[in-house]
Amino acid sequence: MKLSPKQLCQVEETLKDFVCLIPRYNEVKGNPKLYDMFLSRNRNPLFDMTKNKFWDTGLSSNGAKNLKCKVVKDHYIPRKIAMGFIMDELSLNPSMSVNDFILLCKKYASTIFLTEEEHDLVTVRAKGTGKCNYEFYSQCGIIVEGLENIL
Repeated sequence: MKLSPKQLCQVEETLKDFVCLIPRYNEVKGNPKLYDMFLSRNRNPLFDMTKNKFWDTGLSSNGAKNLKCKVVKDHYIPRKIAMGFIMDELSLNPSMSVNDFILLCKKYASTIFLTEEEHDLVTVRAKGTGKCNYEFYSQCGIIVEGLENIL
């Protein structure tokens, strides 16, 4: 699957916006409260950009493979945490190409499918821990075959 011209433009604009944020990111990295606020405040462009099918891994939990249940997309790396990883790499390479930025975002901001109930279980456990959702899957009885290959 490829990005449409409109989606590609959105990626390019998001990259430019994030590059502009590098000086502020570097300022707040050493202050846990400001760092957390920065990541929370700037995660939404990442969500907006990754809503389309291009960012789906194609992976589903075993529960989500049941055709009778409601499925939802899960950012197995929460957007706030992904934002930190992305900004770390951008601050090391502020002239990153759009293609490299796409690969970076695929690495940290892609989604998988979980049942709505699985998603709720993971969200309750992961919220406020600073850990990734996928770290709680086994505790919640969630099996996502192939996830280990993309982490």
